[in-house]
Amino acid sequence: MAWALADRPDQFRAAVEAEPALVSVSFGAFEPWVERLHTLGIPATTQIGDTEEARVAAGCGVDLLVARGSEGGGHGRDRVATLPLLQSVLDIVDVPVVAAGGIGTGRGFAAVLAAGAAGAWVGTALLASPEVLSSSSARARALAASETDTRCTSVFDVAQGIGWPPGYPGRALANDFWRRWSGREDELAASADAAEQFAAARRSGDYDVAYIYAGQGVGLLRAERSAATVVATIAAEAEALLTRWATA
Repeated sequence: MAWALADRPDQFRAAVEAEPALVSVSFGAFEPWVERLHTLGIPATTQIGDTEEARVAAGCGVDLLVARGSEGGGHGRDRVATLPLLQSVLDIVDVPVVAAGGIGTGRGFAAVLAAGAAGAWVGTALLASPEVLSSSSARARALAASETDTRCTSVFDVAQGIGWPPGYPGRALANDFWRRWSGREDELAASADAAEQFAAARRSGDYDVAYIYAGQGVGLLRAERSAATVVATIAAEAEALLTRWATA
């Protein structure tokens, strides 16, 4: 998270010391961190949410762009959907572009590949996988959710006192805590009782209060499956579709 690195340089050092193949630096002024990574010989990528961010990222020499549409889970821009964003970004940059947001099956993967993406970045598709290290109740909530059950909000950040910059809300499953405090973020920030309630809910796994970050692709989840199975299935389905289209 670029906005946090200035105060937490230890995070950058830890990433570098892991000898990574690629580092993602997003959400804020990522340019100086991309330059430092390149000085160290480490490829860098960043998530962008509109074409202007794509121009800036390409101009500072990122090795890969992640075009993250507003459907995506967790934090990011709530501005442009994945397909319109991907199309416009592909028209203006020369670096490989990975599509993110709402891609949870082979159909979605095939669609972005056909449009010209170099690949797909998926998160919500893995939300019901045991490797996520979430609780069984969290996975059950994700499996029960539909594509209309998520909201972009800063409520959960405010409740924790996390200083995400304006313009980067988090898409999560709507719950009772969100319904109570959405539109009342200033009151929430001043409420010690609400902060304690939220902290207690996180400790106990009470997801009527605690958050589950998820994108609109959550409605595509059908069963708990290992991460390996999810990735292999998405790839096989996409390959079958692309082969069929190519020979039709």
